[in-house]
Amino acid sequence: MTEMTHSGIIIVGLGPGGIQDLTLEARRVLLEAAEGEQIVYFRTIIHPTVEPLKQDIPKLRIESFDRLYDESEDWSMLYQQIATEICDRAQEQSILYAVPGHPLIGETSVQLVLQQARARGIATRIVSGLSFIEPVCNMLSLDPFEVGAQIVDATNLATLRPDELAGHVIPTVPLMVVQVYNRRLATEVKLALGEFYPDEWIVKLVRAAGVGEDEAVLEMPLYELDRNNFANHLSTLYVPPVGTLAALRAPETLRSITERLRREPDGCPWDRQQTHETLKRYVIEETYEVVEALEEQNMDKLAEELGDLLLQVYLHAEVARQSDEFTIGDVYEQINAKLIRRHPHVFGDAEVENAGQVVQNWDAIKQQERASAGVDIQQESILDRVPQATPALMVAQEYQKRVAKSGFEFTSLPDVYAKIKEEMAEIEAATTLEEQREEIGDLLFITAKLARFFKIDAEEALRLANRKFQQRFQSMEAIAHEEERLLTSYSTAEWEVLWARAKTSV
Repeated sequence: MTEMTHSGIIIVGLGPGGIQDLTLEARRVLLEAAEGEQIVYFRTIIHPTVEPLKQDIPKLRIESFDRLYDESEDWSMLYQQIATEICDRAQEQSILYAVPGHPLIGETSVQLVLQQARARGIATRIVSGLSFIEPVCNMLSLDPFEVGAQIVDATNLATLRPDELAGHVIPTVPLMVVQVYNRRLATEVKLALGEFYPDEWIVKLVRAAGVGEDEAVLEMPLYELDRNNFANHLSTLYVPPVGTLAALRAPETLRSITERLRREPDGCPWDRQQTHETLKRYVIEETYEVVEALEEQNMDKLAEELGDLLLQVYLHAEVARQSDEFTIGDVYEQINAKLIRRHPHVFGDAEVENAGQVVQNWDAIKQQERASAGVDIQQESILDRVPQATPALMVAQEYQKRVAKSGFEFTSLPDVYAKIKEEMAEIEAATTLEEQREEIGDLLFITAKLARFFKIDAEEALRLANRKFQQRFQSMEAIAHEEERLLTSYSTAEWEVLWARAKTSV
């Protein structure tokens, strides 16, 4: 444990608004500071308690961090800068830091002060205050515990990327966004919430809760949040929840939908009939449709197809949940734990120099995991655990990659060409259907080996060849349509001309 110094930080809660809400302990601490001519650092003096405090305690010496709100262009660094300045001063002398409400409720700067103070060995003490939550909930007639309300700091919300918001905002439960202190921040909050809520969603801006006649609840559509100057340091935004089926960008909605589809007796008859076995074909189909979208470089289609593939994950998880096999939480746990475990260079102390070392570490960790699970690795074939449902060309190249590591590999490209010629000769010599099938299989296998020599994915190469053939043949169909002829009317020579024309256009 870090040794504490004689310096320290007392963090005082000023309450939500009126000076009548200031606790006796908070007033005593502030009075002692004034009598000792000690400066009290206020996060902001834009708070209705400040002016009455000056009258009540005339000797009170105040400095604030309001300048940082105007100077800061990086929301994520604003409170960090405040915390750093507080702790820097506290290493020289005892510091009083005053914040609105309760220091531990909706006060990001306080959390950062506590973190830095612990790291620097600075003692801290909290002087509680009435939080903003009570008067805000009073104005909204809301019990935050009953409805499970979320409370987020506006500055923190503004720093999140769109892909991070899903872990911080659940649109199907009530949301309170605190410290929406100016119009610029209101814009960032609006843009963040637009990830989940409709632009026309009616929200409530609660101003000056607990400050008598200044209290107000302003209703407006979300898109108007920054089209006025209503936001200030005493503003809390209340966002009512959307219905489950309306939260289309929330991960939880997909889980809810799949559960509803399989629910007895009012779900979907088709979905209720599905099993792990019947869903297998759809997993395969959706996987290939994702690959197709990737090859077409169609990002809109890719987003749609990834959604279809994700649906298969959730459907299998729901089938398993209903059969008491596992839940979607187990799926998350397995993949999250695996990624953390197999990336010690990211989440641990291991070091790597390149991607090749990453692969080596990955394979070594996999071996350790299997040994820990009781698998006799010494008795295991290097060709085990290649799913046979995988496309045959992919299996061929995976086998070839594995055996090459043991030294079973052609030494040169001419050797591969020679083997291809040998397989061609064996096809010509084959006389039965069984022999022809076997020799053609051998030719395909060695062709996959040739692709490996060129570092080409054989499956991808064949897919591209299929796509190229499709486009060229469809081009010939279009030409035939323009010529008002049936495809079956073309002679072999005419087909060759058509093919040559199609090659030049595609």
